[in-house]
Amino acid sequence: MGLARCGKIVKYSMFVINLLTFLGGCGLLGYGSYLKDNNISLFGILTIILEFVHLSLPWIIIITAIVCIIVSFLGCCGAIKKIRGMLTMHFLLLLALFLALIVGGVLSYQYKETIESSIVLQMETSLNNSYGVDNFVTHAWDQLQSTLHCCGIEGNENSTYSWSFYKKSTDWYKNQVGRLQYVPESCCKYPDDTNNVTKCIGLQNRYKAPVMGPPVSLTMQNDQLFTQGCWTVLLSLIINKLWLALILITVSASLMLIGMIMSVCLCKRIEEQIYEEDEDRFQEFILS
Repeated sequence: MGLARCGKIVKYSMFVINLLTFLGGCGLLGYGSYLKDNNISLFGILTIILEFVHLSLPWIIIITAIVCIIVSFLGCCGAIKKIRGMLTMHFLLLLALFLALIVGGVLSYQYKETIESSIVLQMETSLNNSYGVDNFVTHAWDQLQSTLHCCGIEGNENSTYSWSFYKKSTDWYKNQVGRLQYVPESCCKYPDDTNNVTKCIGLQNRYKAPVMGPPVSLTMQNDQLFTQGCWTVLLSLIINKLWLALILITVSASLMLIGMIMSVCLCKRIEEQIYEEDEDRFQEFILS
């Protein structure tokens, strides 16, 4: 005796959902492998936020992909072959991921100030010690600044942690020979314009930022220089896109819950089917 109509709906729905997840996991695995072998500049940005993340991020993606493949494989095979052991493992893994998602979200919210302080400290260390020395870090900072239209770490034009951090703290500035460049070209609004760059980096007018200040008066302002810190700009973007993150988390949690419910329902249907089949065989044995 096969599964009832409701059981079949659950079975094939679960199979299709997990099959799509399996294919997505395979794609994510390939993408993570590609990132591991090719230092994509986009992910290089994260180098300056968390230490060694340019090495670990591809592995995080690969591990995530492997988890997706394992969970979806158990769901697919368990559903189509009606194997309760696989369905149980599928349920337990989804439960673990669901709890990890909830706990991670709660801890991130609870310790957001500590996390922010750690990120700023890492950015400070990275810019102070590695910019101009480590090519990967240097490229990451240059891309971050030119992409987000920022300079330095945090604050505005009067902050010692934004554009002025270069001349006040960095080894890059201290190790220069000859006429000093106060900020890198990536802090400039028009890096391909020679006149702009000369003005921006402090080689044209020595009475304006970045040569003078902070604080910056009206006469010291440099309209060719990005003056906001990168973490300030990035944090503003994160806050503005927080709704998108909440939607993704909600959708992910909902899909996990649906997967767990399907696993439990299908396990129960399979158990009922086995019981009915055993009962039929017993009756046949008695009658024979």
